Amino acid sequence: METTHSVRAGRGMISLRRTTGIVAAFALTASLAACSGGAIGGGGDEGTNGAFKVGLIAPLTGPVVQEATAMQRGFELAIAKINDEGGVLGQPVEFVMVDDQADAAKSTQLAQRLINQDEVDYIFGTVPGDTTAAVAQVAESAKVPFSSAILGNAGICGEYFFPFGEPNASLLNGLLPQMIAGHGTSVALIGNDYAFPRGYFEDARTLLEDLGASVVLEEYSPLGTADWQPVISKINAASPDWVLTAVVGSDATALVTQADQAGVLDSMGFTGVSLIADFYPGLTERTHGLSLVGRYSDQLDNDANREFVEAFRSTYNFNDPIPSVAANAYEGMLMIAAAVEKAGSTDGAEIVKALAEVEVSDGVFGNGSFSDDRFFMTETARFEIGEGGAYTPVETFAADLEGITPQCA
Repeated sequence: METTHSVRAGRGMISLRRTTGIVAAFALTASLAACSGGAIGGGGDEGTNGAFKVGLIAPLTGPVVQEATAMQRGFELAIAKINDEGGVLGQPVEFVMVDDQADAAKSTQLAQRLINQDEVDYIFGTVPGDTTAAVAQVAESAKVPFSSAILGNAGICGEYFFPFGEPNASLLNGLLPQMIAGHGTSVALIGNDYAFPRGYFEDARTLLEDLGASVVLEEYSPLGTADWQPVISKINAASPDWVLTAVVGSDATALVTQADQAGVLDSMGFTGVSLIADFYPGLTERTHGLSLVGRYSDQLDNDANREFVEAFRSTYNFNDPIPSVAANAYEGMLMIAAAVEKAGSTDGAEIVKALAEVEVSDGVFGNGSFSDDRFFMTETARFEIGEGGAYTPVETFAADLEGITPQCA
């Protein structure tokens, strides 16, 4: 059966047709992409055939492999779909993939290489905030558009930067009132020590104070922390009504596992980023019955998401919950392709102008567009985690930027 994924481009409508050919097309795409530096599509030498070319920076080694792998997969599925449906500007999209190991110095070098040596028209990816900032600086200087896909405020203001991740407000505005009503007004904030958790908690503090709640503990630990017992002891000593987390990667698995073993999950409320679908395979039943707010679940009931889920599971033999960063990368690349079509050019300035005007209609999240302050805004939902890793939507929230720190203050 064939359905239609529509992407609005100003007053016009660009229709990206969804077909079952996405999985078959991806088999060729994946084999070519396996080599960092492989080009997708054919017809001419790299950099000389006029094809739209994207550089993917994915930290596939280092502390955030789970998020990076999910992002890479969503990105590659989008490229396969785009090329299966005719490419961009009449040619298959090409991409070059590199691993920055979540290291900002490497991110800078690789971004420079992608622009100067590989001659990419667009850069996509990376995960931690410091690597995102490093790439954004290089891309802005070179006037090459750049998009990230990881959740949270990017905190970067640039003409050529378009982040597809969920802004903090989307993660917090529906969640905090529900947690206060269900558990109480004293809160512990537990995060990794880098840009995203600190920004996330800055916005959380503002919103909590507006709601009459108070923060009784705020703790940060470096990425790569395996022993969370000292932090758990502080949680127990502070005795909050509930815990809001911003711990990621393998650290999230360690924190939630050790908190459960210490009885924290039974004695107080527990929610936040550490419960996202990326980390479910290491936690499974420990998280059942808990809830969080976000943009994406593979349980969202729409045609675009059903197609994406089928392609993702078939291509990767993947049975766990599909992470939101995979959907962000997938929808982001489809939107970028639509912007290039609208621009009629691979020129960076023309793509930027078009991307600010493009709106997603009937995508995996429903509808979405960029705010004037460069937040990618969509509807969100509160998801309850159940058997088999089902993140079931139980309540939805309109796109909302209330209480958010501006990107371009």
